Amino acid sequence: MTTVFEMAAGYERLLSACGLDGLDAVFRWDQGERLDKPGLEGWRQRWRISLGVPPAGAEVFYLKRFLNPPFRRQCDRWLQGNWGLSTAGIEWRNARDLAAAGIPAAVAVAFGQEMIGPWERRSFVMLHAVEGMSLEKWVPANLPHTSGRADSLCRRERIDRLARFVASLHRAGFVHRDLYLSHVFLEPGVGKPDELRGEGYRLIDLQRVFRPRWRLGRWVVKDLAALHYSTPAECVTPLERLRFLARYVRCCGRLISARQLSEKVHAKTLRMLKRGRDRRAVTAESGGSGR
Repeated sequence: MTTVFEMAAGYERLLSACGLDGLDAVFRWDQGERLDKPGLEGWRQRWRISLGVPPAGAEVFYLKRFLNPPFRRQCDRWLQGNWGLSTAGIEWRNARDLAAAGIPAAVAVAFGQEMIGPWERRSFVMLHAVEGMSLEKWVPANLPHTSGRADSLCRRERIDRLARFVASLHRAGFVHRDLYLSHVFLEPGVGKPDELRGEGYRLIDLQRVFRPRWRLGRWVVKDLAALHYSTPAECVTPLERLRFLARYVRCCGRLISARQLSEKVHAKTLRMLKRGRDRRAVTAESGGSGR
């Protein structure tokens, strides 16, 4: 059996002062908000916790714990080549790789795992909470259809910034594989609330991030389709979606036109919609149990 426990630089004092300085201590921790949700399997736990040492005050973190993952999940890791890296270890590595590449994402502050050979017995990863609001909540509240020139310019700049952000992720060779609006946060700027100055985007939920060795285009389309799929039709017009892809193509340097890319993204989105309808139909037939 091998055990690993790591803390990111700058967080050792805080975690040690709170007693979170070892794998056993982290798995005993029960102070905070348990974030259970429908469909979350029993071997997975998510917590929202607040830690602080006076006079600095409290900071918010998300703790993900994994205990005895099922054989199916173990196989998934092995097939991806992660023989010695646990479920939490994959997200820890992804967060650090994105940071090294200059891609804004949730900051991983601690990680631990207990392995028996390639078999994951337990693991955890702790991430610093991202400031701001997810685009899933921000877009419906702040992007109604434009009604004036000033609003139009502001909308275009925000959409352009998102296109540049996604392009930077793909240009660095990464894909997210769950790039829905809920996993992209808009961080507040340093100016007035109605100013764009200082605003930025940041990724969360980094478990499935990877650098594909081949067929990068397939994964890029999947990411862009996830954004398209999760963006409400009443908030962003078809023309704005096409402008987003045009800006993305220019920033990413892809040898494809925005219209060609739009066709691929649209086709993938239709398949996602069909799968969503099929899942809902199966759930309804089983009486809502999902089994």
